[in-house]
Amino acid sequence: MASHQPVAVDSGSAKAASDNQQWSDAADTKKQPPESWWSWLLQMACLNMVMVMWNTDNMALPAVYTEIAKHFNLSPSDLSNLGLVRGIFESVFALPAGFLADRLPRPQLILAGSTIWAVGLIGCAFSPDLLCMTIFRAVNGIGLGIVQPLLFSLVADKSGIYGRGKAFGCLIFTGQLGQTAFTAFATTVASTQVGSIAGWQFALLVIAIVSAFVGVAVGIFVEETKERDQRTMLAIIVQETPKLSKIFCLPTFLVIIGQGVFGTAPWFAFSYLTMWLELNCFSNQQAATIYAFFNIGTAFSSIIGGFLLDMVFRRCPDHGPPTICQFSVGASIPLFAFILFGLGDMDIHTPGLFGSYCAAFLVTGILIAWNMVMNNKMFSDVVPRESYSYIYALDRCIEGTFGAFGQPAVGWLTDKIFGFDSESANQKECSPQDAHSLASGVFWVSLVSFAVCFLFYCLAHCTYPKDRRAVALAQEKLEMQGVM
Repeated sequence: MASHQPVAVDSGSAKAASDNQQWSDAADTKKQPPESWWSWLLQMACLNMVMVMWNTDNMALPAVYTEIAKHFNLSPSDLSNLGLVRGIFESVFALPAGFLADRLPRPQLILAGSTIWAVGLIGCAFSPDLLCMTIFRAVNGIGLGIVQPLLFSLVADKSGIYGRGKAFGCLIFTGQLGQTAFTAFATTVASTQVGSIAGWQFALLVIAIVSAFVGVAVGIFVEETKERDQRTMLAIIVQETPKLSKIFCLPTFLVIIGQGVFGTAPWFAFSYLTMWLELNCFSNQQAATIYAFFNIGTAFSSIIGGFLLDMVFRRCPDHGPPTICQFSVGASIPLFAFILFGLGDMDIHTPGLFGSYCAAFLVTGILIAWNMVMNNKMFSDVVPRESYSYIYALDRCIEGTFGAFGQPAVGWLTDKIFGFDSESANQKECSPQDAHSLASGVFWVSLVSFAVCFLFYCLAHCTYPKDRRAVALAQEKLEMQGVM
């Protein structure tokens, strides 16, 4: 990891410099020009906006699944292919991003990725059939895959070890909060008509345009924190590939990846929740409002988790992060059982039911979404700074590929095991019986996945302390050699 040097600022910005030191893990000032507090703040704001649009794009199509299903007469299994294709292409193209980051500036790569995913989303909006939509969803996934590991590595570079939890927490907080606004907008206008196009197509178009503008802002304002590698791309691949094998040999990496393979699946499965609410006879606007409470909860979960992580890490650096992860995973199962089969089986006309849904979704979101912050923090603690892009790329590649099967698993269980009737569901305004089938598919995928996650985090108590100390010791030796 990099040494924790303060960022150079003018004498009139002492307090800003102090704050920036806590959050920023700036590189040696001999190698980089100093940046002001306001420059750093602008860059972090741009990176947070990327997270907003990245999250929004992931949930844009699921937010309008009901309208897409009716438009093309699709079942949950058909819709799951859109999520699977996006997940696979996103994961496959995350790995090359790690190598490209050594040759090209990461802000420019984020600009390129944002443009690609915007083009893919516009293609999805105006596809004439499911096949074309699937192809454009693959293009969409390529752009998403390029961006995420670069985004996380830039945030890790620009934040210090004791402020990294807050940095990732705020990143995910703003991402979820922004996604809440955009997906609520998409779900609300989905069934309307805007000029000559359907409301759901208009919503996807707006999201794509905003994504492209955010990418341009990153390309203009965000500065690269490392020097450009002068090697050829082939030389970088040949010489840097051994870093991947070293990362694979890290027990903590294997543990976090192992839980992520299972833990990502429920989040793909949750993309059906808006559709489930509408099948349970809630209107588009009501479904959007209820799901917005879930997103708001996950947003606050991230920032609460970030501050909690930094506090716990100072007092219990070895076992604090894995313990928080276990609590978050363990709380998920009873909370979703209550929502899907407690509230879900109640009569829609029950007094106060809408408020109960909103409260349950809010509490669930607050308690179950701490793990991304914890995982990103633990990743950055067990590898040197120059490997950040690679470890986040590998994480996205492996977790995303296997996790993407969570959505088809829900679709298959819903259609084949729990008897979902797509003809009936698409012809009616709502269908509580089919909502129950969909709830069963979502719950069983979540139950199995979260139970396995909990077991993997038990192993993290053994691996994380050892790997973290090894990197810290190596960093201390480098700093001593630099002083000498």
